[in-house]
Amino acid sequence: MLRDLTIQNYRCFQNFYIDNLARVNLIVGMNNSGKTSLLEAVYLLVNQGEIQRSLIELLKIRGEIKKDEQSSLSNEFLQLNSEEIKNIFYSYQINNNLPIQIKSQKQYIISFDIQPQTKKQNFFTPKNIEILFSYSSDLHGQINLQGKIKLHSDGTISREGNSFFMPSQFLTIGTLSFKDMAELWNSILLTPLENKVIEALQILEPSVERIGFTSHPTSHDGILLKVSEYPSPIPLVSMGDGMRRILAIALAAVTVENGFLLVDEIDTGLYYETQTDMWSFVFSVAKQLNVQVFATTHSWDCIAAFAEACAQSKDNSSGKLFRLSRRDENIRVVEYTPDELSIAVRQSIEVR
Repeated sequence: MLRDLTIQNYRCFQNFYIDNLARVNLIVGMNNSGKTSLLEAVYLLVNQGEIQRSLIELLKIRGEIKKDEQSSLSNEFLQLNSEEIKNIFYSYQINNNLPIQIKSQKQYIISFDIQPQTKKQNFFTPKNIEILFSYSSDLHGQINLQGKIKLHSDGTISREGNSFFMPSQFLTIGTLSFKDMAELWNSILLTPLENKVIEALQILEPSVERIGFTSHPTSHDGILLKVSEYPSPIPLVSMGDGMRRILAIALAAVTVENGFLLVDEIDTGLYYETQTDMWSFVFSVAKQLNVQVFATTHSWDCIAAFAEACAQSKDNSSGKLFRLSRRDENIRVVEYTPDELSIAVRQSIEVR
């Protein structure tokens, strides 16, 4: 797990530091306080081995570049212009002396830089991107990796040393596509993890018994559920957005063992009375599969449910809430332990 995180010159973060991260971390704060950007920073940090895909994916999620299903990943990356790529830099300005840096130094030691190759250049394009990284850990014996990735104008990559990669899933409000969910389901097919997904669906509909994916390419009729009171399978879409959201969360969670689950606006589509059970599921899977979770919300109901799930957890240190607040150009963080959060919820103290 990441115990701390430093973000410099990435999007709204000029020089940001967060410490004492837990296994399950709920990030709250006002609009434009950096909640989604923090999730993105973690995603880039742990996906250095697939940096082209990761950067393109994040830019697409925000709608900062158009999706092009016909173009190769390398071509998409190389077609980025400076107006598009500068969006990931602090205050939308590319400064040769201020590269993006994302790092963690406790337990894992990982760093990730994006900077121009030539310091004299006053512009930035993907053709001269340079990504530096290092990683060390003594969790599984002594491992020391460090090196450099360079992306060339022909789309090829040269590496010196080794890159760092851990399993991760980044869920946005738009959730996963039918294709994405089908691929994740296939990866756990006929394993005990199928039962964990069914368990999650039963939070919203206790009579769900099985789930199946057809060959249809759309989500409207491609995902079917066997529900005990109905003789025939019924389409997932007929059961509401909440069922699709909980399915996406469950599939993402059970397929990132020893990795990271990042969920933006985790409560989207979920009725407030079901959110405590949703959080209990997330806590259970995170502990069982060694997954670290970062999620965001604006919802008081979601925070209250998170506090209740923390209280029910046998490990009182497994979950924390972090509030991001912006003052002028600085973003600071306030940490709430489960006990502090429980008091805040009982006394209706605003923590958002």
